[in-house]
Amino acid sequence: MVDYLLVAFLFVTIRTSFAANTCTEGSEFEPPLCPLVLPWIEKVTITENAAKAFPEQNISVTCTSFSIKEAQVRRYFSKAKITNENDAHYTLDWSPCYARGKIFFSDGRTGDWRLNQFQMGSLVINKGRKLVLYCPQCKFKPFKW
Repeated sequence: MVDYLLVAFLFVTIRTSFAANTCTEGSEFEPPLCPLVLPWIEKVTITENAAKAFPEQNISVTCTSFSIKEAQVRRYFSKAKITNENDAHYTLDWSPCYARGKIFFSDGRTGDWRLNQFQMGSLVINKGRKLVLYCPQCKFKPFKW
């Protein structure tokens, strides 16, 4: 009896761990999401904080509440998922409030990141292709959900 329970437990555990590393299909309100696997983050710098996109357009939004700290950027990247820009555009809310900076990885690569107030972001590593990110688990300040 105990052996059957152990086998069942191991099956569920293994299946769950593999499921965490697969892509989701997405829905009307959330784009398809795939795991983001990054090297260890050595350092994060913030070059713009509480910034507002298109300030010349009189968008009646203040972005002072979207002031992010290094620890929050690290936490974002530990939970974020990759999506594609088209699906993100049609399913997620856009925010003019953003922060941006650089990220330095343990393998020597660097990246340019940008995060917005509604849990979306982007990462370009070594001037390569742009990764579009979304973090549905980032329900912590300064993000809004």
